[in-house]
Amino acid sequence: MIGYVGGNLIAIALAAAVMVVRQLEGIVSQLAVVSYCIPIVAIGPILRILIDPPQSGEVAGTAVFLAGMLVFFTTVVGALLGLKAADKATLDLVAAYGGSRWQQLTKVRIIAAIPSILTALKVAAPSAFLGAVLGEYLGGVDVGVGPALINAQQTLQIPRTWGIALVAGLVSLAGYLIVALIGRFAAPWAAGTKEGR
Repeated sequence: MIGYVGGNLIAIALAAAVMVVRQLEGIVSQLAVVSYCIPIVAIGPILRILIDPPQSGEVAGTAVFLAGMLVFFTTVVGALLGLKAADKATLDLVAAYGGSRWQQLTKVRIIAAIPSILTALKVAAPSAFLGAVLGEYLGGVDVGVGPALINAQQTLQIPRTWGIALVAGLVSLAGYLIVALIGRFAAPWAAGTKEGR
């Protein structure tokens, strides 16, 4: 959850910054692509060195980092698409009245981007869970879904392996559905419900 919230907040903040300072778009886009393309098996050992293993009962720093990293690309792309989809006539109207890019962002673009951001947040929820599971395994945690799955595989407990994998899939689906439900109540007009039409 910490990685999901942190990664999404950073992604949305950077996408908003691009709307105010256009020169940042190339840097933010490249950063998003790099975060998406880095193989986790390559970054795992580096994280293991940089982030100390957690004490018993603490959250693994690698799990938080990987969860945040795996949601970053999806949310940056969704937020940028939504922020750029704002009605040009409305943006021109704000500019005609002397509004700055910041005012265009806060008064027009953010509202226009809500449907795209909600969709990105839904897609990012399962990615965050996957990142957390991988981070548990790579972060030296001895209790969690990642170590339990690896232990079941190594001891050839096939039913247990499949059971853990199915439960992980259901948890990812639940995360997706919870974010979708929150989005439906937070912005019914964006979710396309009958009440919002």
